[in-house]
Amino acid sequence: MSAVRPSKPTVIRRPSQTKSQQPRVRKVSRTTLDLPSSLSSDIGRIFQHVTLSFCRRIIFAPPTLKIFVYFFLILVGPFLKDFHVVSNASLSFKTNIFNQHISRIGWIWSIMLLVPFVYLTSLIYTRGHYGLISRHLLRLFIATTIWYIITSLFIHIEALTGMCKPINTRGITSHFCRTSRYQWQDGRTYFLLYALLVINEEVKLYNENWKKIEDANKNMNSNPINQSRIRLFSIPITILYLLLAILTILWEFMLLSTVFYLYNILHKLIAACFAVFFWFITYRVWYQQNSGSKFSPCAPGDGLIIV
Repeated sequence: MSAVRPSKPTVIRRPSQTKSQQPRVRKVSRTTLDLPSSLSSDIGRIFQHVTLSFCRRIIFAPPTLKIFVYFFLILVGPFLKDFHVVSNASLSFKTNIFNQHISRIGWIWSIMLLVPFVYLTSLIYTRGHYGLISRHLLRLFIATTIWYIITSLFIHIEALTGMCKPINTRGITSHFCRTSRYQWQDGRTYFLLYALLVINEEVKLYNENWKKIEDANKNMNSNPINQSRIRLFSIPITILYLLLAILTILWEFMLLSTVFYLYNILHKLIAACFAVFFWFITYRVWYQQNSGSKFSPCAPGDGLIIV
């Protein structure tokens, strides 16, 4: 008989895992945390829209409303100061940096921003008509002439009627008063209020109708030059607009310093009336006549594009 050989035990081996079969560990890339470009651009547009809306609705409010507020503050400001409703601040002293360096050449600051703003905006809505552009820039020349004549007149009047504080002495020169380290009671209310009204009128087109002008240019297939102007100058115009808004805030703070702390109330009222009078005569009467003369200024926004 043949011997029965014992069978060998069957060994079951697990198949070895190859590199392709090994479980993969997902690595989180740092780039997945970055915001999509479309989202970041949307955030930028939202921020720009909110900023411009604040400027249009608050900083550049309707001029009639701002005039009412300015006159109210001029009349009520001295009483608030007398009853100590408002406290003394560095803005109340004529030796602060605003009075020393900014307000003395304030009109130059305003014109340096208004001239390029008016030129670039009128270049677009007049379609490059330099005859109309010159008539728009003429408004700033007239405003500068009025500012120079009236401020020179006020300087002469204040030299006769100004008072040197705290000694309450009349009849001495402002130069002697300042060199003696006293405070000369003069005023800049006319300049501040007139500059605020002029800036408000010149940016009104950008506040109300600039979107319509851009849409009108997009629909004009026959004028690609003006479309390229909008693409080229839209950012500089927006920057100038925001700088004018910042300058407006600064002038209003300076006006508050004159209202609450400095100068004679009668001088402030006379200066404010002069500022409103010349603003009304020029921007609300003269420029609205839309004269066809090449030497007559036109209102802001007058041009070849109908909005």
